[in-house]
Amino acid sequence: MRDAYYGLVMAGSLAAVWYSGAGGGRVVALAALIALTGWYCLVGRRAVRMRPMSARTAGYQLGALALLVTAQAATLSSSCLLFAAIPQAFLLLPLRWAVLATLVGNVVPVTALAGEATYPSLVGTGAALVVVACAAYFGWWIQRIIQQSRERADLIAQLADARADLAAAERAAGALAERQRLSTEIHDTLAQGFTSILMLLQAAEAAPPEQAKVHLERAARAARENLAEARALVGAQPPTNLTGSSLPDALRRLAGRLGEETGIDAGWELTGEPRPLPAGTEVVVLRCAQESLTNVRRHARAATARLRLRYLADAVRLTVADDGVGFDPAAAAGFGLHGMRERVAQVGGRLEIASTPGRGTTLTVDVPA
Repeated sequence: MRDAYYGLVMAGSLAAVWYSGAGGGRVVALAALIALTGWYCLVGRRAVRMRPMSARTAGYQLGALALLVTAQAATLSSSCLLFAAIPQAFLLLPLRWAVLATLVGNVVPVTALAGEATYPSLVGTGAALVVVACAAYFGWWIQRIIQQSRERADLIAQLADARADLAAAERAAGALAERQRLSTEIHDTLAQGFTSILMLLQAAEAAPPEQAKVHLERAARAARENLAEARALVGAQPPTNLTGSSLPDALRRLAGRLGEETGIDAGWELTGEPRPLPAGTEVVVLRCAQESLTNVRRHARAATARLRLRYLADAVRLTVADDGVGFDPAAAAGFGLHGMRERVAQVGGRLEIASTPGRGTTLTVDVPA
């Protein structure tokens, strides 16, 4: 666009000089304008505005002014090129240098008009000076627009970079949250199921044939249930224990399974009137019960365990108690306990662990209903 405009003005200037009349001045002016065309093609097209001003830009402007003044001095009609030279100066040069270039480019026309002692020439001189002043003002205005446009472009680029960084951070946070969710789900389902299978297989190795068969059947059942849990996990489906079953029924089966597989006297108690709960709430209660009973199975060395579910007016309370070896809750840092705390916190609940070494453990989970 800039090249097209410059070429159009240059063509008009050459035509104006050509039809201005014969003489040596026309030849000089045409030669200067043609040289200026080559100077623009070789140097000016690659000149750019920058800070500090580059040697290419400064050299181009000096050469262009010298050729323009030469053409003007030979034939005043060459001043038509000012329509391209002045905008170009403001586009490439800082404001004060662009104003100076505008003044230099108008020296010859103003001097020529002022040299004629006639009323029209005085009007022409005044008009030329007004043109120079207007060119300086509008050049400053255009430069302000260019500067604001560049600042806006920089701001848009910064916003785009910030948006890209935010999107990357959100993707990373989402991936991390999903990994944590999957790791918690795997720990609370598959890992516990594998632990149960391993313990049953170990028990089968040391048991008489009839009892070993019972342990193997239980291990096979645990493997099938584990496979179903894996499919539900992959398909983002509810836990298999809650599929087609209520929360109290699922907890009662967990307590019965603990007694069958370990010989622990596992009791179950339901208090209050059962009612449907939000799916997320039931999953939290179920997973906390699974993790608690797994800890009883693996660590407590308990003789008895009690699982109690109580429906309150605005909450549901899960209590898991055993008479095992106990532990220090302040020093416990297991993945399972951390996962339970996170689950309960996500639904606005509260988890408490009361335990003393040698005196058993009581875990209480209160979840808003």
